[in-house]
Amino acid sequence: MSNGDAEISICERQKVALNEQIDRISSLPDPILAHILSLLPTEDAVKTVLIRRFGNLWTYIHNLDFDVCLYHECTEVDYEDTVDEERLINLIRHVLILHQRSDIHRFCLKLELNLWSTPGQLELANEIDTWIRFALRKKVKVLELDFKACGNSGPEGYHKLPNVVFISDFITELKLVYCCVEPREHIQLASLKSLSLNGILICDKMMIDILSGCPALESLFLYECYGLHKLDFTSVNLKNVVIELDCHDSSRLEVSCPYVTSLNISGIERTDLYNVSSIVDAALEFDNRFFDCACGQYREVKMLFEQLYDAEVFTLFTRAILVFTIWVLIRSPCPSMNWRRLVLKTMLTKWHFPGIASLLRNSPDLEMLDIHIQPGTKPFCIHDDPWLMEYEIDGENFWDLQRSSFHCLRSHLKTIRIRSFKIKSCAVKLVHFLLRKACVLEKLVIETNWVSYPDEENPFTSETWKEFSEDIHSCPRASPQAVILIL
Repeated sequence: MSNGDAEISICERQKVALNEQIDRISSLPDPILAHILSLLPTEDAVKTVLIRRFGNLWTYIHNLDFDVCLYHECTEVDYEDTVDEERLINLIRHVLILHQRSDIHRFCLKLELNLWSTPGQLELANEIDTWIRFALRKKVKVLELDFKACGNSGPEGYHKLPNVVFISDFITELKLVYCCVEPREHIQLASLKSLSLNGILICDKMMIDILSGCPALESLFLYECYGLHKLDFTSVNLKNVVIELDCHDSSRLEVSCPYVTSLNISGIERTDLYNVSSIVDAALEFDNRFFDCACGQYREVKMLFEQLYDAEVFTLFTRAILVFTIWVLIRSPCPSMNWRRLVLKTMLTKWHFPGIASLLRNSPDLEMLDIHIQPGTKPFCIHDDPWLMEYEIDGENFWDLQRSSFHCLRSHLKTIRIRSFKIKSCAVKLVHFLLRKACVLEKLVIETNWVSYPDEENPFTSETWKEFSEDIHSCPRASPQAVILIL
């Protein structure tokens, strides 16, 4: 058989296999096919009307996702061009008229809405309310309304939500972005388990009303909401709270969480915590003014960490780690913590080394260390406020110069996981140090995950990989039984 005949034979076999796959899909029951279509972007699901077997099955999909960002690159969009918006609006009108399923699981609307900048936006706002009512009539369980999308709308253009959004026995997840939340009646969201509010003006009384109207709420996410001064979480069901304070708002926030078990706060230096004894998983980050807080509010910030002494899992980000670096450099005592697992999501630079060493030294019972290496070689504060440059930090030899005792390394640390690892001197030297000092280490996992750095080529060529692996496995280690995995 000639090469040409062989290639034709291969192509024929591929066509047969493809036809068999299509036949298998065609033989599936309609409800299963409708479920499969529900997993596609809604516009793509609608296009399957052109396929004979699917026909109008798209009208029975249970997920309706309408996102203007799918029509363009968010970083390049021209907000004066309404073509994308019109295309999305026409799709929504078409889908909602023809949709036949009696209930839907998810309804998502992402559309920049600026009521005062573009003619016709007020009429559009009224039409949007009819879309929302459509979803609620269909007993929607997951409702997401985002009127910022990839835009920069200001609060003067916020869409005022219809009152029906806050009266539902079916919604279990609700996400609101850049909306005006002013319920005119008592809030009744009996089944709501997860609530996310982003960029919303909300006063203390309104938050009390929301919490009292959501008795089953388990998770609350507040991103850059403003107008709040006090949060009192008294529900025994609310276990997970995430708060990201607006960096442009200097007001303080009181948070009382006697039953919350997981607390994540960004802008912690402007937060006063009360009743935190139930927290087992805490995550803290500072805003851009962290240097002034670390020095000028040392006692208050130190007390924040001491309040969370008994948290079993603690997550710290880049600026929070630099706070510990500052305390080391100015010779201020660092608090001793009782956490069992420490998660560090940070750049790995010489300016972070003193903070990381301090955290290890002051975590005597630490059993698991999880480091997520973030892209970057210099903390942003070096550019804005070069205070760190006044201190000499020998990054190349830092870990070799550590002489004082690390109790957790000697007696407790069993698992180390380093994510998004790159073969850089600072990272390799940290690994060498941990292997030399961790006496009871059982497992070291290094995840390369080079796709986290899309602007760079894959550094793990076969030769580089081999050299790195040999270097790590030949490194002296305090725990001979430790297993090293490079993924």
